[in-house]
Amino acid sequence: MSAGCKPCMDAYTDRQKLLYEISKVDFVLKELNLYLDTHPYDQQAMVNFRQYNALKNKLVKDYTEKYGPLVLSCVDMDSMEWKWATQDWPWEGGYN
Repeated sequence: MSAGCKPCMDAYTDRQKLLYEISKVDFVLKELNLYLDTHPYDQQAMVNFRQYNALKNKLVKDYTEKYGPLVLSCVDMDSMEWKWATQDWPWEGGYN
């Protein structure tokens, strides 16, 4: 999933690029979810859903390892620091 304006993407930081990839995959998953709601026996759609779900999980894991938890379910419960609250939020420039 690397579609997009190449010159536009060059201006993004690695963090922004990763967030962009996560958002694209998340969009595909939402569309597949809606499709599967009305076509629950479509095996190819199920295969695609599993593949994109695995890709999203990998991307979110990569993001969490590099920049901190993106979603609450990724918070490291063994850590002595509540990183969910200590990292910069997107409106504080945390996506830069």
